Amino acid sequence: MTDRLQQTSGLELPLEGVILSRYLDSAERKQLLRRHSRDEVIQLHRGAYVESALWRYLSDGARHRAKALAVALHFGGDPVFCHLSAAAFWRLPQMGAWPPTPHVAGAKGSAARTAALVRHGLGIPQTVEAIDGLSVTTLAATVVDVAATVGFAHSVVLADAALRRCTHPVEGLPSAVVTREQLEWELQRIAPTHGASRARRVVEFADPRADRPGESMSRVSMHRAGIAPPQLQVSLRGVSGKDYTVDFFWPEVDVIGEFDGKYKYTDPAYMNGRNAQQVLYDEKIREDDLRAAAHGFTRWPWATAISPTVMRAHLVRVGIH
Repeated sequence: MTDRLQQTSGLELPLEGVILSRYLDSAERKQLLRRHSRDEVIQLHRGAYVESALWRYLSDGARHRAKALAVALHFGGDPVFCHLSAAAFWRLPQMGAWPPTPHVAGAKGSAARTAALVRHGLGIPQTVEAIDGLSVTTLAATVVDVAATVGFAHSVVLADAALRRCTHPVEGLPSAVVTREQLEWELQRIAPTHGASRARRVVEFADPRADRPGESMSRVSMHRAGIAPPQLQVSLRGVSGKDYTVDFFWPEVDVIGEFDGKYKYTDPAYMNGRNAQQVLYDEKIREDDLRAAAHGFTRWPWATAISPTVMRAHLVRVGIH
């Protein structure tokens, strides 16, 4: 299985990039429709379009935010985007595709699903944040809303990332320090019939020490496979005397585990000016140094991280149960 994690970074759609047909005259609207039939423009929402050339450069997360912008421009007012739409604005990772339509908060009892949007009738939150000029639920509320409505594994990936914001803020976003206590408080507003127990499982399992989505998925698969929980982000010393931080560590069997994602060889932040060959060489030197200090060592890719069965078989082979 391929890595289906959808990133939220990339080129953004500026406000002026949205073409609203209601501001065009008759001739311009006809020309716009002709361009749409030739796939030169993409329809974001009824009456809202964007140039196809620009659309191709947007990440999936940015495309979802563009659709939310189009909905806000079409309906007016100040909609509060929530659930996975808020997660997209908070630049949280998402497993699989982003929703085809934006999610907004509505008055209690006003839940509805249309071709344009999904309205959650749980009440308009009193506290919101402004991101990209639009109102979204707070980071803590977003985590709990998603955890109440989306699968456990996907929600854990998102919750781990949100908790990491305390030490890894994202430039351009509101400062948001999410604690487990805040998540517990947000849980109180979720009714038992609306996924409260599901959300609580996620909050109790979430851990900011999981440094990447692949590590979060690995934790979920270990948990489901009945593997003894490892220590996370442990500092260990190699035979050279140099200290390294490892993803996972089982001290009872002295085995190090590492998620070996593609990001190590493609993410500029991780590569820190190195090319892929240099990263690969540095990883080898690091592993050899730790092995020489009598630590066991094992790595796994995304396909292993997402499968409890494969993960269990992989870890059992190195003495972890």
